[in-house]
Amino acid sequence: MVARGKLTFAEVRAALEAQRRARYGKIGEWIEKLGFATEQEVTTALALQWGCPVATSFDPFTIHSLGNIPLPILEAFQMLPLNHIAATNTLYLAFGERVDHGALYAIEKILACRTQPCVAGRKSVARQLDSMRQLPRPSDVEFGPMNDLAEMARIASSYTARLSPDAVRLSRIGRFIWLRLDIRSDVRSKRFPCATNVVFRLSTDSPRLFPSPPANHVETSRR
Repeated sequence: MVARGKLTFAEVRAALEAQRRARYGKIGEWIEKLGFATEQEVTTALALQWGCPVATSFDPFTIHSLGNIPLPILEAFQMLPLNHIAATNTLYLAFGERVDHGALYAIEKILACRTQPCVAGRKSVARQLDSMRQLPRPSDVEFGPMNDLAEMARIASSYTARLSPDAVRLSRIGRFIWLRLDIRSDVRSKRFPCATNVVFRLSTDSPRLFPSPPANHVETSRR
């Protein structure tokens, strides 16, 4: 932003000092708070930094209809499902803070699609997530915080036995274990949605459950 003439070095130093004194918030947030730049200008700078396009508008109907990702995960990463292109099986996700490529990779594996990131205004994403929080999400079930592997396995086995899913996918994404159960086509109904998401929120001191890759994935299918 300095190189493009949107900020001065003095303004950057002032924002960094305010952030240091407050001990919270990101530098872009403080640049906005101090009136040195607008949210749109900060968002454009982030898009250039991450090499992503800017999402300038949202369609709430489209966002709510793409209910494949559990809300706790969307909130943790401050992201929104923006659009899905069926022809290329590509899901576009808008990030309000930083683009998390580990999250994108995990979503690709568990939803069996391609993902593409874009950047949106932090406040705009937060407002959309808040509106989503007011709506029922019967296909999402959350447990935690917890780090009892045996209990997670017991819960996962219980849901698998009860729903008899056609496919089961499991992945770690940030501080979550996401278990997705795709329900067989012959039992789909209002009572049994096409997929159930079981989310385990891990405790802060939770041990590493899987090896080092950013997102680990297991899939089984019933044939």
